[in-house]
Amino acid sequence: MTASRITNLWSKVHYNPNRPVSRVVVESTTPFQFDAKESPSGITLIAQGARANMYCETIEVYDGLIEWIKVEEHAEGVVFDIKLNHPSPWRISCEQGIPHRTVISFVRDHLLTLFAKKVIFIDPGHGGNDPGGKGPVDLLEKDVTMIMATALQDLLKPLTDQVYLTRTQDYPLSQWMRCNLAVKMNAHIFISFHTHHSHDAAIQGTAVKYNPAAPGCASLARFTLEEIVRKIKRPSRGIEPDPQLRHLGLIPGLTVEPVAISNWVEEGLLRNPTLYRKIAQGIFNGLLRFWGEKKG
Repeated sequence: MTASRITNLWSKVHYNPNRPVSRVVVESTTPFQFDAKESPSGITLIAQGARANMYCETIEVYDGLIEWIKVEEHAEGVVFDIKLNHPSPWRISCEQGIPHRTVISFVRDHLLTLFAKKVIFIDPGHGGNDPGGKGPVDLLEKDVTMIMATALQDLLKPLTDQVYLTRTQDYPLSQWMRCNLAVKMNAHIFISFHTHHSHDAAIQGTAVKYNPAAPGCASLARFTLEEIVRKIKRPSRGIEPDPQLRHLGLIPGLTVEPVAISNWVEEGLLRNPTLYRKIAQGIFNGLLRFWGEKKG
């Protein structure tokens, strides 16, 4: 009997009504027998007797629940070690077809618990007659910050219905007005999107600024910076206090500059929709670490 061949592996968050799950999908030429068990770091799935028609490597996921998946080919078959950052109920199902799919689903209920009651304000920087920085070709900061903001809003909506944008159209707002919206709504977090702009086009990478008046906000900035860099693979430009965020009082607030729009390479990256989803996921992971640490 010909051994089943593992041809592909991918992971995606699937938003079932009121219960999102992280799905790990193993694609193969034919069905295979498997053994699955919990491990200290997550779970291990063994595709018994199968062989790999794909690179055996560690695949980074970082979706807020799954950290990574390590694929190895052993004598007994192909082994998938799935590292979780939080214990989660899981189940395995099969989807017939070409290719055959073996699906491991992890419940993300702990994220619902963590985010459900949070009031989150997202601020697309600049707007109207304040375009912000301009890229070497033609991108405007006020436009890309809106795309960043809506990408984060879309990611958070399934977890909380209290996600607000400071602006939804192309008009200017003062810093005080942006922060005051969050203060009036007793926000738990304020996230302002910008891009770095410099006459030195060689400057590139990610920076995060924070409200120096909010307790623990430097830790939030550090977590967020680390997670964005991990997702988009750009250099870190570090964290620093942002005096303008003092308008928020004790509300944790961030000014996030994922890239430098004045850099040729990074302006090019801003034309890829995938970048915005990765930035949103990085910020999400930073919030998860911050609130998870405070809860613990």
